[in-house]
Amino acid sequence: MLFLPAYDIIRPYIFKKEAVEMALDQTVQVDLPKHGIAYKKISGKTYVYYVTAAYRNEKGKPTNDRVSIGRLDEETGKLIPNRNYYETYLKKPMPVTAGIQDFGVWDVFEKVCKKLGVTTLLRKYFPENAKEMLTAAQYILSEGNVMYYLDEYTQSHQTAGKGRMSNEQCSKTFASLRQEDMQLFFREWMKHKKQTEYVAYDVTSISSYSQNIREVEWGYNRDKERLPQINMGMYYGEESCLPLYYRVYPGSIWDKTHLKYMVADNEFINGKRTRFVMDRGFYSKENLQFLTAGGYRFVIALPDSLKYCQEVIEKHGPELINHSEFRLGPGQPYGKSYESTALGFRMKIHLYYDPAKALRESASLYELLESQENDLKGMEEPPDKKLHYDKYFYINRSKDGKLGFVRNYEAIDKELRTCGFFLIAETDFKKTTAEILEIYRRRDTIEKSFDNLKNELDMKRMRSHSSETAQGKVFVTFLSLIVQAYLLRQLKPYMGENGLTLRNVLLELDKMKTIQYPGSHAPRLLNP
Repeated sequence: MLFLPAYDIIRPYIFKKEAVEMALDQTVQVDLPKHGIAYKKISGKTYVYYVTAAYRNEKGKPTNDRVSIGRLDEETGKLIPNRNYYETYLKKPMPVTAGIQDFGVWDVFEKVCKKLGVTTLLRKYFPENAKEMLTAAQYILSEGNVMYYLDEYTQSHQTAGKGRMSNEQCSKTFASLRQEDMQLFFREWMKHKKQTEYVAYDVTSISSYSQNIREVEWGYNRDKERLPQINMGMYYGEESCLPLYYRVYPGSIWDKTHLKYMVADNEFINGKRTRFVMDRGFYSKENLQFLTAGGYRFVIALPDSLKYCQEVIEKHGPELINHSEFRLGPGQPYGKSYESTALGFRMKIHLYYDPAKALRESASLYELLESQENDLKGMEEPPDKKLHYDKYFYINRSKDGKLGFVRNYEAIDKELRTCGFFLIAETDFKKTTAEILEIYRRRDTIEKSFDNLKNELDMKRMRSHSSETAQGKVFVTFLSLIVQAYLLRQLKPYMGENGLTLRNVLLELDKMKTIQYPGSHAPRLLNP
């Protein structure tokens, strides 16, 4: 697909900083109230609250009721007031002599959505809610997924909705979005995937306190939180660098178990010929047989603990070590491919050897041996089998009843012989060993995307209280993720060079403002 020339839609806003600062001087600002206020920092911005009541909660902890009265201007130390400020302190409505709104984020967000066709698809499948969905998606991109401040945001920012939108209105919009319409959206959105493009597949979990979301269940929590969760499987285009499709499922279901249900959607969403790239967490004999029987090609990392993988390393490993003909390039590992029918179908296994990886893994193994040896010296009873001390040690009792142990050098040496090796299986058959490695390494884009989803878009926690609202919110967050992924790709050449982050860019864009006077037909830029 075609992309906008790199940085073109961002450039006008980043290199006019002096004009932007002048625009800030023209916003309405007042002195901070001297008493009864509190602060809260959200997405790099400090919000100011008027405390209406202070008391202790049921657990005896100090708490308070408060209402937002505006945002702190970090440069002047003054308050940029909202409607609540005027009603609370001046007992009169907010003045309407002129409307000043942040403009930059909306301008870029709108251009990207139109360029990628997101706006057209939303108008087609969600005609009654398209503007509200775009408004919420812009807010999530800019502020994260705590929707409480949406009303204030839509007062101070230009959005697709062209007006205020409360948290309650947003929840109603989320709850009204139908799963059937989402699937129709995905069906057309998947056309962004090239026919020969590999699709990275991965899963993340989103925690929740709510007991009213059907999919929230206890399971493996990737964030190590002691909370139930929902799981989210996602397709991500390796060439387009865009999220393509997702599916939410109960948090108790294992990732490898869910793969076939995810793939079952492909026929409807135009993903029948999808080529998958996955990490070893999705490996199972049944999964790979299922993909092969369905005509899907795959690239997947193999667990080196598998019997047939161990046999490949033992048989062919010595062929790679320090044999220059198999070196894949400067800074690259050694690699060679072998055909296999170990799973009942024809596939190609690529064996790689990385000397630096071998050093790290052997050093780690010796550290483990020394640690376990010290542990055993302090034990009076044999350790539980589940702790696996007997993997590298013979453990027994001596004649005097004391615990005795010696190293199992045969097991240790066998493990050392596997250090530095890793294996990737594929059914493409047309790619070289170096190309398969590059395809696999590119899947880190989906890992970064999940990281952005949880950190930049603040989706570590599902802040919804019903299945219907949660379903709609995840979909709108997916729209934000599309725009974020696109911008990251466009900005990538400049980020390392200038130390830019997407957050920096959004903050700069947030300084661009428009003003509209009563009776005027259109707003104008304060810093044209």
